Amino acid sequence: MSATEEQAGTPAEEPVYLGQSCPPHWPAPLRWLTMISRVLAGIEGLGIITCLLAVITLSTWAFLERNLTQHHLPFAHLPGWADGVVKHSVFLLGFFGGAYAAFAGRHIRIDAITRLTSVRKRLVLRVLTTLAALFIVTVFTKGAWGVYQNNLSENGDPSQAEQFFTSARGAMILVLGYGVIAFHFFIQIALDIGWLISKQDPPASYIAEASAH
Repeated sequence: MSATEEQAGTPAEEPVYLGQSCPPHWPAPLRWLTMISRVLAGIEGLGIITCLLAVITLSTWAFLERNLTQHHLPFAHLPGWADGVVKHSVFLLGFFGGAYAAFAGRHIRIDAITRLTSVRKRLVLRVLTTLAALFIVTVFTKGAWGVYQNNLSENGDPSQAEQFFTSARGAMILVLGYGVIAFHFFIQIALDIGWLISKQDPPASYIAEASAH
């Protein structure tokens, strides 16, 4: 910004923090954790695209094969593992989407109260609600790990020999899905506490309606 603009009273542009990120002068461990969170978010975005392509491609293949073979027209046979991939891809989409929403702070929230409070009170409320969400997701992760351990015994089942997603791998989706969501919640809590400790208001891009005091 030039001196002329400053004299004219033009407000300085505030920094933009997309998803889970923090100012560059914050402690290195927190910056490293937010970097890991952003890398995971990138993987989640790629996962969403991959699962969508898998569902669309394999579902279209199954549709064409069923209709063409009914009319006695030759068509490539759908692999035996395709149905399981479609089902689990839909399952994965929910976890990828939920994890990315947790990273971006766009998961389900009720803002009828927070709109009427100051920025710092919103941060305090978000810390408390995210702590509750983290506890619940942690319980789910522990339960999912138990399901995974139980399904390990079915790995030798002949019916799963041709399946890409066995029962154990399907259960591992639960473990990793809940685990990544819990990680994003943990980082969110750490960042919110960091802003509270700094005694500075975060930019509007960090928390919803943050510019409305």
